[in-house]
Amino acid sequence: MFAVLGTIVFVLPTSASETIDITVFEDHNRYVEASESYGLSWKIFELAAEQANYQLQLQPSSWRASIKRVQDSKVDLVFGALKTTKREKWASFSLPLIPEGSAIFTQLDNPVNHFDDIDLENSVIGVSANSLQETLAKELGFKNIYSTGSRPQLYEMLKGNRLNYLFFGTSIINYYCINFATSENSKCMKQVSEEYYPSSVHALTLSNNSAAVKKLSRINQALFSLRHSEKLKAIFKQYADSKKLYEGWLHRVNAQTPQID
Repeated sequence: MFAVLGTIVFVLPTSASETIDITVFEDHNRYVEASESYGLSWKIFELAAEQANYQLQLQPSSWRASIKRVQDSKVDLVFGALKTTKREKWASFSLPLIPEGSAIFTQLDNPVNHFDDIDLENSVIGVSANSLQETLAKELGFKNIYSTGSRPQLYEMLKGNRLNYLFFGTSIINYYCINFATSENSKCMKQVSEEYYPSSVHALTLSNNSAAVKKLSRINQALFSLRHSEKLKAIFKQYADSKKLYEGWLHRVNAQTPQID
C-alpha cells in the first residue's frame, strides 16, 4: 500500500465534499476525551479527512460488528484498528497514527500485582470479541475468557466482580476510570502485565473494496501533506509531552510515504 516517493504535492478536490462511512468505538466522544492514543489519533485523522474534502459519517459500533461491516462492504472504514499479520491479509491501513499497546488490568483491591501471580486456570478475563486481546489471552494461557461485543458490559462486569481482569489498550482503560469508577481517581485500575504488541492506531478498509481504498489513499495523501503544518502541530499541543509525541509520529509517517494513485 505504501511506497517511498519524493516530494508529494497534494491537491484538494474542487468538487463538493464526499462522505465516508466510518465505524468508531461506542461512546466515541468520551473515548476521545479519555484516551490519549484514541483521542489524538482521531483528531489527526479527522483533520486529514477534512483536508481531503471528506465528511466523516460516524457509526458507533462494537469491534466485532465493525469488522463484519467493513468486510461486507457496508461501511468504508473502521477506526481504531491495530495492524496485525492476520488483518494485513485482507485489509488496507491508514498511515500510522498514535502508538497503543495492550495490557492486563485489574481493580486496585486485587492482591495480584504481576502476571506470574495470575491464576490462569480459575481467573476470568474480559475481552472484546474478535479483538487482538482475545487472541493474546488465549496465547497467554487463560482458561476462562469472557468475550463480548459490548465493551460497556465488560466494564460493568468488572465493577460487579464478575470478571477478575480486563485486557484492553493501555490508554483506552482510562475510559473506564473516568466513566465507570465510583471515585474520581483517574488511576482506578492497576496494570498487572507487560505491554503486549505495541503498535500504532490505524483506520482500515477492505483491500478489495476499490472505492474505499481510494478514499483511504486520499486521506493518507492529505495526512502526509499536513505533517509539518501548524494546524496539525496545534493538535499535538493539546497533550502533555507534545514535542515527543509529534516527533515520534512524524518519524513513523516519514518512513511510510503514501503512494499516489
